[in-house]
Amino acid sequence: MRILINSSYVVKPDGEVIKNGWVVVENGRISGYYTRLPQGEFQEVISLKGYLYPPFVNAHTHMELSLLPFNPDTFSSFFDWLLYIIGKRELFTEVELLKALELAERELESAGVVYVGDISSFGLSPSYRFKRLRVKAFREFIGKDFNPEKFPPPVSAHSVYSVSFDALKSIAKDSLERGYPFQIHVGETYEEQFFVKCEENLFEKIIYPSIGRKRYERVCSENLIDYLRKAGALNENLIAVHCTNLSGKELDALMEAGAAVVLCPRSNVHLKTGFPNVEHLIGYERLALATDGLSSNVSLSVVDELRTVYYALEGKVRVREFLPHITTSAAKTLSIKDYGREALFTFLPLESVEEDPYTALLKGKEFKILDYTQSL
Repeated sequence: MRILINSSYVVKPDGEVIKNGWVVVENGRISGYYTRLPQGEFQEVISLKGYLYPPFVNAHTHMELSLLPFNPDTFSSFFDWLLYIIGKRELFTEVELLKALELAERELESAGVVYVGDISSFGLSPSYRFKRLRVKAFREFIGKDFNPEKFPPPVSAHSVYSVSFDALKSIAKDSLERGYPFQIHVGETYEEQFFVKCEENLFEKIIYPSIGRKRYERVCSENLIDYLRKAGALNENLIAVHCTNLSGKELDALMEAGAAVVLCPRSNVHLKTGFPNVEHLIGYERLALATDGLSSNVSLSVVDELRTVYYALEGKVRVREFLPHITTSAAKTLSIKDYGREALFTFLPLESVEEDPYTALLKGKEFKILDYTQSL
């Protein structure tokens, strides 16, 4: 089946803008973009008044925790928040977790997000039947002993302070042997740097006593990236999340290794951990802007993240340079192979004042998912 789509503006995956553009869809896949009416027969012609973007990608969420009430003014520090999360996460019932997934799905759809990288703490999102979202769920590992036979990939090693060095080493090895990406929160707080240097830190001083355990082992390193390197985790399968408190040298090491980098700027601001060095990373082909979850953020909109970093950089980087980091580059962080080929789009209706698609991103709110993949 051939479908012809006409839209006021079409933004191609490479960022090119076609005013009054045309897209041809054949059997659920995009066969071409056109500046003029293409020839041929079409079983359906769709006319849209608005902006047709590549499908938005939110590369890092915690959908199962979406029912946790979050107010950024409630917490004076990351550690206040972490103790709150530790206390709350064990109280959820399965019914509540399913409601959390439903809420997150609605939020993501209203933000025009199609592809999602989700961290599953309870094992529900990997098998949940999402209506239109394309979700890659990473099962979260926290603890000392990792057994790959009992932990289906892909995997998220929570952090250097909640996963033993040996477990991180096993996860990294397994990811290389079986060929899957793995995520880890890294550099979300500067205390992690103290932790890997074996210096006094708040994880050992505050968090461990609250849960009745001690540090698993002391593997002392120069910095966080050195720690990952020692564990064999610094490679192209790594998805490093947050990276807020990494030096320029550490960020360079991630890029040189071909690792993916996911930044969650608003979550970092809410938890008082700093602001990532976005400018250092802009243009990296495996960089994504993501939201984290509703347990540390006020929305699941990647456009809200785009706006945040645009204004934080005082307009020094053009809006169009951020778009790949919620579309094509973000898709590469999750290793989405068919991105840009399937007939999936994010659509923003045109309001009364006509603007270019990039200026519209700074204002638009009513995004929709358009899915023509079933047009067989």
